[in-house]
Amino acid sequence: MTHIEYFKLQAKNLYKDWKNREQRLFVFDIRELFRLYGVKADEQPTLMKAQHLLAQALGRDKWSDLLHEPEERLAYTRTVLELEKFENNKSDANSEKISETEGVDESTLYHGMVECLHCGRVFPIDKPNHLPSCDGEDWDLVPLEDIETDKK
Repeated sequence: MTHIEYFKLQAKNLYKDWKNREQRLFVFDIRELFRLYGVKADEQPTLMKAQHLLAQALGRDKWSDLLHEPEERLAYTRTVLELEKFENNKSDANSEKISETEGVDESTLYHGMVECLHCGRVFPIDKPNHLPSCDGEDWDLVPLEDIETDKK
């Protein structure tokens, strides 16, 4: 499958999820996309609108911008999208598994608000809420409150 065919498939997945009013096929949180890009809840889905929304979520202004990019950039964007999908599937599969922090003294962990240096979003550290086009990692998160170093 070429990169363009892959993005066409992703746009179709978004369209199907949007039309069925469910989150099954598309990798990004559709409700978050609607909020970010001003899509009204009662707006009728079309494939063209889904293509445009996908392009915006991938950091492009419009669908044609995505289609006319060099192969290297398309390959990179596809890899990032596939990694996002893989991470989402992995987190869904591991949702009932033991927490990574089990056995760690919870009182020593930071529980406040953080800002992502990559996308600029602010959210609680335990509830990541990056922009869909953000490829920031944990080390891009900066605490907004002072961290106590001496627990009493």
